Amino acid sequence: MKIKMLSVTLLLAVLASSSGGVVPAKLSKVVELVAKDGGSRIATIRVNDQSLLFESNSSPDAVLFSDEACFTINNKDKTYHVQSYAELQTIASRKAVEIAQSPKNTGAAQGVELRLSDETDTILGLRARKLIKTSGGVPEAEFWVSSELRPQSLRALGERLRTILPKDYWRRVHGNPGMVEIVMLFGVPLKMTYDGHNTYQARVVESSNSDSSFQVPAGYKKLDN
Repeated sequence: MKIKMLSVTLLLAVLASSSGGVVPAKLSKVVELVAKDGGSRIATIRVNDQSLLFESNSSPDAVLFSDEACFTINNKDKTYHVQSYAELQTIASRKAVEIAQSPKNTGAAQGVELRLSDETDTILGLRARKLIKTSGGVPEAEFWVSSELRPQSLRALGERLRTILPKDYWRRVHGNPGMVEIVMLFGVPLKMTYDGHNTYQARVVESSNSDSSFQVPAGYKKLDN
């Protein structure tokens, strides 16, 4: 399964701001998402008390969430875009108004929906909640997500965006959220099941990463919108 970095319909897509990308790093955790059958790694999530860095094995892009902004980093072209959390909330509010004022499309019922259930479990010593993804009303995937691993600033952003955006946001915009959107809005996935099989599990280890793990690499060019 290929991990999508960013959905084209999401308010997060390639944006710019004047915020800096350097965040001091302390003892961090590294979450590796691996296939249970064969153990191939599909993504790595590095997190400390201020930042979270998402890296996919299938894409040159990485996404860094600092305490104030989101950075989309292209490691192939050595460029990056950045947008502050305040701007993300403004975009979400504007999008919510547009959706409320637009007529409902009957075809939207066939779209994707994410529902965070009240069902909980303890995975790797962390409290996780079940996130259900449906397509056309049919369950397609289950994610067990933990908000405990996210920095407080990112956790607060996700809660605010979920409050702003309508519950049927993905169906209304015909969007298909990727892993980055799930991390931002709900939490770090610790277990994933697609179509009742193809289960992916997380490995969590502690690491004493240097500051460079949580900043835009030196020499990368900042791109505007």
